[in-house]
Amino acid sequence: MNSLRSRQFLSALAIIGLGVLLLGGLLYYVTQHKMIEDEKTSLSKTGLELMRFIDLKDQKIIIDPQAKNEFLAFLLKNKFSKLDSNKFAYIQQNSTNNIVWHSQYPFEDISAKRFAKDKRNVFTTFLLDMPNNVEGVDILSPEDAQGRNTEKLDGTNNYIVFARGFSYKPQGDYQLILAKSAASLEKSRDEILKNIFLLFVITSILVLISQLVSSYLVITPIKQFEQEIKEIESGDKQLISKRYPAELSAVKSAVNALINAEKGQKQRYRDALDDLAHSLKTPLSVLQNVAEKDHDKTVSTQVQRMDDIIAYQLRRAVVSEHGIIIKQEAVRPVMYRLKNSLLKVYHTKPFEYVINVDDVAKCRMTEDDMMEVFGNLINNACRFCEKIVEITATQNGDTLIIDIDDDGMGFPDKNPADLLQRGIRADSQSEGQGIGLAVSTEIVEAVGGKIELLISPYIGARVRLHLPT
Repeated sequence: MNSLRSRQFLSALAIIGLGVLLLGGLLYYVTQHKMIEDEKTSLSKTGLELMRFIDLKDQKIIIDPQAKNEFLAFLLKNKFSKLDSNKFAYIQQNSTNNIVWHSQYPFEDISAKRFAKDKRNVFTTFLLDMPNNVEGVDILSPEDAQGRNTEKLDGTNNYIVFARGFSYKPQGDYQLILAKSAASLEKSRDEILKNIFLLFVITSILVLISQLVSSYLVITPIKQFEQEIKEIESGDKQLISKRYPAELSAVKSAVNALINAEKGQKQRYRDALDDLAHSLKTPLSVLQNVAEKDHDKTVSTQVQRMDDIIAYQLRRAVVSEHGIIIKQEAVRPVMYRLKNSLLKVYHTKPFEYVINVDDVAKCRMTEDDMMEVFGNLINNACRFCEKIVEITATQNGDTLIIDIDDDGMGFPDKNPADLLQRGIRADSQSEGQGIGLAVSTEIVEAVGGKIELLISPYIGARVRLHLPT
């Protein structure tokens, strides 16, 4: 969920999917309810028409002989067949549970036959108990699956069952049952579920297509905006220049205003520092001339060093302290320049100088700042090491981690972070003012990084730098 595209797609899919399921469920319920109500109306009408032909005498159901032909036409019209149990009707006596009439034997006195006592092996029946003058419809399974012809139901044993209670006095209470195979209803239900699923799949595909189009129309300007920011960071552009949708125009204006304000501030600093450099130039020139006349190389050297330090610190103040857009610089060349210099400085001290930094290692720090930071830290490692100094660079996301290890005396166990403050030194016997670590810390923090003091694998000191890339 870290991507705007994935959030947009999943949220749209969830909302539309939920909508399809709710509407599909409603459609399913309404359709099923209507179909059952239609069946109830049809079966109720058929049942009332059937009762017109039937009479009960001496606890026997009889058919008016004069209406025999009309009754046969009724049975054919309503598809009651002796050979088919997909639709049938019967009358059951409530007190004995005997079937006293069945549509498969419409003109026979079945109450006198042997299967009247063993109806479960002959007829498909249902467990119902309908009060007088009450009717209802439901989808039911047969009371006994061994009933006649149940294997002909196209894989289903369910029926749409209509029941109506009635009474013949003094014979007792009866109920009329009309049963119709629910295969067509269940097939319709399956079709509805299939269509709902198909609708969900098609909707999901349409959502995916719409998200791809939306990503092109919405995400593409954001990608272009990001690319322009990267070009500004790398120094290839000065401002965001492309036209963007209204939602990004305000951000574009704010970023350009920030860059312009930064340029103005840097220019003011540069002018002020140029004035300071010009003010110091004259007294330094006087000191340099006096030293040359007196042939005082010490003073001349120190004056030149002061001039170099002032020039560097003025540049660093402009770039490091007040710059927010710094180009990426390669680390490896700086490391090798320092190696060549430091091996000459410590030529009387035998130790191994190892650089594990590849060509792609870069950080957002100027070359002068890298020379200052790495020069201070690696110089300390060379000064205190016994046999080895090792520099290793590894990439961790958008951070370059550089470890400077030695096998010297290491840092004090108590509060080693205090050494990052100005004037605090771990070794008061060696030369120096105790500001190297502090200056390095200021430069690193100015570019958004940090320094840690740890224990190296060689049981000496490890200085770890976290530098932005």
